[in-house]
Amino acid sequence: MSEEKTGVGDDKLPEPSKLPLSPDEMERHKVLPGFEGSYQAPPADSYVDPLDRQLLGPRGLDDPPPGLLVPPGQQGVPAGPKLRIAESVLKAAAGQVDGIYDDFYKPAATLEEPSLKAIGALAGFESARAVRLAHRQWERQAGTVTGWLAHIAESLRSADHTYTTTDQGVDESVKQVQVRSALEDF
Repeated sequence: MSEEKTGVGDDKLPEPSKLPLSPDEMERHKVLPGFEGSYQAPPADSYVDPLDRQLLGPRGLDDPPPGLLVPPGQQGVPAGPKLRIAESVLKAAAGQVDGIYDDFYKPAATLEEPSLKAIGALAGFESARAVRLAHRQWERQAGTVTGWLAHIAESLRSADHTYTTTDQGVDESVKQVQVRSALEDF
């Protein structure tokens, strides 16, 4: 995804080259105002929280200094119950996100022509500049929304692929195990 300029009536939204963190992630990690741009969303196939920083202790990554609290799951053992979702659910969810993307993208991108008409009709007035700025901001925000929708669909497909390949790998490993018969020693 790269930021690109849109032309008159081209029905394209500019997608940012780097997706920002979602507002709930910024709130959860208490990101200070002004530092939002320092963080970006991880790749779609990543399971890493971009704001969970592992601290290097005097004895290594997994051995923090005494008195330092390490969040659950950071010491190699995941905290809480494991979540398992059927692959078909992930595929269906990715398809629904694609549908939302399609339903949002075209109407959001078609606002350019009416905006340009309004700007032309208001030429010479301060309102024309305000409409132009509002339209630019709309395109940036709508482009970010479509970027996130594409990212979410890709993440769901990646999770589906991970489940499928893990299941196949476990199946192959189990097939290689040979059960010994109690009669073998006789």
